[in-house]
Amino acid sequence: MWVAKFRNWHKTCLIRPLCVKYQVTDYVYLLNHWGEKGNFYYTELHILEGEKEDVKGFIKEFKKDKSLKKIEINGNQIITLNVLTKKSHSPYSPVFDKKIIYTKPVIQHIDGFETWEIASWDKEILIKIMDIPDFKMELLSIKKIKGVDLFLPQIRPNISEKQMHAMKIAIKEGYYNFPRKTDLNKLAVESKVSKQTFQENLRKAENKLVPFLVEEF
Repeated sequence: MWVAKFRNWHKTCLIRPLCVKYQVTDYVYLLNHWGEKGNFYYTELHILEGEKEDVKGFIKEFKKDKSLKKIEINGNQIITLNVLTKKSHSPYSPVFDKKIIYTKPVIQHIDGFETWEIASWDKEILIKIMDIPDFKMELLSIKKIKGVDLFLPQIRPNISEKQMHAMKIAIKEGYYNFPRKTDLNKLAVESKVSKQTFQENLRKAENKLVPFLVEEF
């Protein structure tokens, strides 16, 4: 199987200016696509990474996209159903080739550039997406390998913002390192809450995440 990595500047992308404006990284994964009655439909999973208020601003503007037919929002995760006319879809048809395997999400970065990693049994299929007029694709690498590292999207458990905040700080400050680089007292001070409150938020996050991860493995 062939795997290619690209760096892309998509000049007409509606997401790109939002990522730059709000400094939000968007991990985009194509879930499915089909043609129906002269139109082209596709479903995407968006996982947004950024500050809470920035993500909210991103989503508010994102919902104005005229191609959106349906949208479901769960915190920083969005699932969309988009529809394009046959004419507007045609230039992008190489991206939706059924011979392409999306091994990773397309990452829309805060500097406006995208990174792609895609695979196919056919090398020429991968090269063809460089011909899309609105893309300025830079081929970073292409090689033939025996196996690929696949990204399989899973919706995370329903964790509150306070619980996720506690988990992120604990990871960032090395609470789960061995030996530990911090303790609950210091983490609570940084979070500006009592030790009891921080510990409760962290334990609730762990109680939701750990069984989920164990089940997946």
